[in-house]
Amino acid sequence: MYRATKIFLAFFFLMPLLVFNTANTFANITDDYTDDDVPEITARVARISFVQGDVQIRRTGRDDWERVVQNLPIVEGDEIAADANSRLEIQFDTATFLRLDERSYLKFTALREEGIAVSLPQGTMSVRILKFAENAGFFEIDAPKTTIALQKAGTYRVDAGNQNDEEIRVSVRNNGEARVYSENSGFMLRDGRSAKVYIAGNLSGEWDIDAASRFTDEFDGWVLARDSTFAKRLRDADYDKYYDRDFYGAEELNENGEWIYASDYGYVWRPYRNVTSRYSNWSPYRYGHWRWLPPYGWTWVNDEPWGWATYHHGRWVYYNGFWAWSPYGQHRPRRSWWRPALVVVTYVGNTICWYPLPYGYGYYNYNRYYYRRNNTTIINNTTIINNPPANPNPTPIPVPSDDTASLEFQMKDRRNQVPREGIVAVDASAFGREKGDYRIPTSALARDVLAKVPDNNQSPPILPTFKELNGNVSREILVQNPKITRTETSINTGAAERKIIDAPLDEKLRQQRVLGNRPPVPRTTNSGESKTNSETNTRGTGAVARPQNPVTNRGDNSRTVETPQTPRTQTPRTIIPGPGEERKTAPPAAQQQRDTRTNTPSQPVRRQDTPRSEPPPTQQPRPAQPRQSPPPARNETPKPRSEPPPSRSEPKNAEQKPSSPPAESKEKPD
Repeated sequence: MYRATKIFLAFFFLMPLLVFNTANTFANITDDYTDDDVPEITARVARISFVQGDVQIRRTGRDDWERVVQNLPIVEGDEIAADANSRLEIQFDTATFLRLDERSYLKFTALREEGIAVSLPQGTMSVRILKFAENAGFFEIDAPKTTIALQKAGTYRVDAGNQNDEEIRVSVRNNGEARVYSENSGFMLRDGRSAKVYIAGNLSGEWDIDAASRFTDEFDGWVLARDSTFAKRLRDADYDKYYDRDFYGAEELNENGEWIYASDYGYVWRPYRNVTSRYSNWSPYRYGHWRWLPPYGWTWVNDEPWGWATYHHGRWVYYNGFWAWSPYGQHRPRRSWWRPALVVVTYVGNTICWYPLPYGYGYYNYNRYYYRRNNTTIINNTTIINNPPANPNPTPIPVPSDDTASLEFQMKDRRNQVPREGIVAVDASAFGREKGDYRIPTSALARDVLAKVPDNNQSPPILPTFKELNGNVSREILVQNPKITRTETSINTGAAERKIIDAPLDEKLRQQRVLGNRPPVPRTTNSGESKTNSETNTRGTGAVARPQNPVTNRGDNSRTVETPQTPRTQTPRTIIPGPGEERKTAPPAAQQQRDTRTNTPSQPVRRQDTPRSEPPPTQQPRPAQPRQSPPPARNETPKPRSEPPPSRSEPKNAEQKPSSPPAESKEKPD
């Protein structure tokens, strides 16, 4: 009894420690799983969510053009040309969409986590942003000689016009706000306003503002209809419930399937039977085709309009006789990375086969041989040199000796079962060249394919690159050059050259085009943070702070301080003396005074202000008048003058000298 009590107490006290250690071990395993799940390439990807008409795309570093289809991935550097009667919609995430009208040309200058920058040499486009966070990245549009930096959530339309047009138009709606920069200036365009920017002629760089409601057409109506469609899908979506926000495009699932609970997988999504019944022998990764997408390599492009999220995230599982999609592969990683495809690709003889990546297994990189053969790895658009493989040949798949082996996937986990109909086969010579020429393998071929567990430690399969196909690709994929081609070489886009891809031009252009590289005037806030204005209790004036010394703007952002001019040398004035006085010389009226602080001569002034402590300068006397005799006494008769006064009609001689005063009488008055 005593021993049993000791065992019970020891078990009681040690059990929590054992549970704690077990939990930590499981957490470490989970953390290792999520950390190892970071892909070799993490370049940002957008998708074609809607396409109508004839639209083409050209990838980076290639001369040929491909046909644009729905769910086609878009990466940085891609160029898109829309022909007549065509329209296109591109989805970047759950809150950002770009729509392109007919006869338009678009290039993705930057497509990164830091932000997005697109170039529109000609045509019409619209950008809809539902949520805009200042720290979430920038969105800028380069039009001919103009850059538009989006500042808020809203709808933005840019009409770049044709090649010979001398003006473009920018419109803002739905509470949007944008900064618009031309070649020599910039301004803010707010909600409900439209600006016509002149890009050529005598008015180049200027703009006119008008109401945006005056400039609407059929394209605006189509944009509103697409906004309404996505608004309904987003209301019905299950973001943050079954899947996270990295699964953009998943808002289309609820219209085409249902969520059910499976004891082995948790909640999974199953497409409706009427959705898959339109395809013969439907299974995942069967209806679609392979496209070469740099820098990822071979990427699956599905035909199902709803399948974007299900073919680039999670796992497909075969459950109770039907296919279902799990958003995660057993463990939920810290971030759900986009993948070109989640499949296992194998070579068997002259046949290439693939099937959905099993549940519970990490990503199988079937493009790994392409990465190693090019001796590079691209992570966040940064190239890293790798060591090439010692043995590039693929490892042969052993053939089971038991012909009666089950066609189910031979793994310890019973949850991973792949029927023969879930394997897709194609001749090696047709891989990447044809679209949809796929078949279900024979039982013997399926047995060979499922004989080995997928493992990244084995040598990857040798898949050809797109360049190695030598252009022998179906006309359903490669097309002739569109009518709108190479316009980017003849039309310069952007208000300035975009030298740094992962940084916006907004702040740089604002400093140059609006502020003239001068600091802005600090504004007074309600809390009185601005000391300059709060101390004086006055409103700040001017857009930029003026320097204390006057400056001259010479047009090249250089400033020259004007120095005071040296006063002119003044000639001394001569005082005209009166009778009996000597000729004198007076000092100048305005003497050169020197500033006691700088010891430099001050500027001359017209009027000299003399301090009170100094005597006033000598005034120039008027010409002396001849003295007159004192008036005679009242009782005396005045003596006659020696000369009669001149007649009024006789002009006075200007050169006549004044008469000398009469001699005084030496006699004393009585």
